[in-house]
Amino acid sequence: MSYPRTADVVVVGAGCIGASIAFHLARRGAKVVVFEREKMPGIGSTGHCAGGVRQQFSARVNVEISKASVRALERFPDEVGAEAGFDQCGYLFCLADPAMWEDFQRQLALWQSLDVPARALTPGEARERVPELCADDLLGCTFCPTDGIADPHLVTQGYVAAARRHGAEFVLDTAVTGVRVEGGAVRGVVTAAGETATRHLVNGAGPYAAEVGRLAGVEVPVVPVRRQIFTTQPLPWLDSRFPMVVDMRTGVYMHRESGGMLVGLADKNEPPSFNTNIDFEFRDQVFLLAMERVPRLEEAEYRAGWGGLYEVTPDHNSILGPVPGVAGFHLANGFSGHGFMHAPAVGEIIAGFILDGRSPIDVSPLSIARFRGSPLHAESNVI
Repeated sequence: MSYPRTADVVVVGAGCIGASIAFHLARRGAKVVVFEREKMPGIGSTGHCAGGVRQQFSARVNVEISKASVRALERFPDEVGAEAGFDQCGYLFCLADPAMWEDFQRQLALWQSLDVPARALTPGEARERVPELCADDLLGCTFCPTDGIADPHLVTQGYVAAARRHGAEFVLDTAVTGVRVEGGAVRGVVTAAGETATRHLVNGAGPYAAEVGRLAGVEVPVVPVRRQIFTTQPLPWLDSRFPMVVDMRTGVYMHRESGGMLVGLADKNEPPSFNTNIDFEFRDQVFLLAMERVPRLEEAEYRAGWGGLYEVTPDHNSILGPVPGVAGFHLANGFSGHGFMHAPAVGEIIAGFILDGRSPIDVSPLSIARFRGSPLHAESNVI
C-alpha cells in the first residue's frame, strides 16, 4: 500500500475505539486513514481487556453511552458483518458497604428511568442466581440481565474489516510523530514515512493520548495505569448462568473464560506507568480476594495472566469531542477501563461530531473543557 498523502479524517490508534470510529466514518463516505504504532490492530490495551459490557454506571451520560453500545453489539452481525461474541450473562454488583448500597439504590432509579432493566437483589436472591457466591456480609446486589461480556478481538477485527470494505486505510507499525496546526486548525499529521494532509484528527491513542495531544499543543489529562488479569484452568462447576461478578468492597471482578474463571483488579495505590509486567505477589492477593466472594475458587488451578493499561482521567470519565481552540482536533480518550464497552457508541459519537457537527448523544459533560476550573463529578462505579 502506498503512503496516504491526504485524508478527510486521520485517526490515531487502531484499538477498539479507533476501529469503531474508522468504521462509522468510512461507511458514511469519509476518506479515513488510521495510524497505529503497533504491528496489528487491537493488540494494545484492547487486547488485554476483560471484555465486560455494562450499563450500571453512576453518571447518566455513561449509562446512555453504554445503552447505545449494547444495542450496537446486539445488531453487530447485521450491521458490521461479523460476530461480536456478545454473551448477555449479566453483571452482578455485590455491595457490603452501607453508604455504597444506598448509593446503588439511588442509581437504580436512574437506570430504570433510562429503561435499563437493572434490579436490586437480596443476598438470598443473589445466591439463588450464583450458588457459589458467599453473601454473608452483603447488604444487597444489583443485577442487569442485558449486561455481559463480548470478545475484544472479534469486535475490533470486525470493525477493522468493515472499515476497510468501506475504503478506510490502516497504516500499521507507524506512530504519528507530529501534528501540523496552522491558524488554530489541524492541517496534517507527520510520521516517519511522511506527511498526510487532513482537516480532522481523532486522538484514539489509548494510554498514549497525552503524548498525541501534546503534538497538537493540547494537554490531555490521561495517565496509564496497570491493570492485571489472571485466568484459571477449567472449572466443572461453572455454568452458563454465571454472570460477571463485581465485588465493590475490594474491586475484584470475575467472569467465565474458556471454561475457567477470569479474575482481575487494578491496584489503586500503584503510580501511573507503562508497566505491563505481571506481579505474582499481586496475583496471589487478587485470588485471595476473589475467594472471599467465591470460595470454590480455592479449587482452581492457575492458567495464565497478563497486564494491560487503563487510560485514566482525574474524574474517571472519558474525554469526548472537539477541542476548543484547535479546530478539527477531536478526542476519544480517558475511558478509565471502559473503552471497550463504550467503543461501539463512541464511533457513532465522533462520526456525528465530524460529519454532522453534533453528537447523537449529549456528551457535553465529557468535553475537555470541564477541566478548566469547573468542579469535577467523578464516575463512582469504577473497578
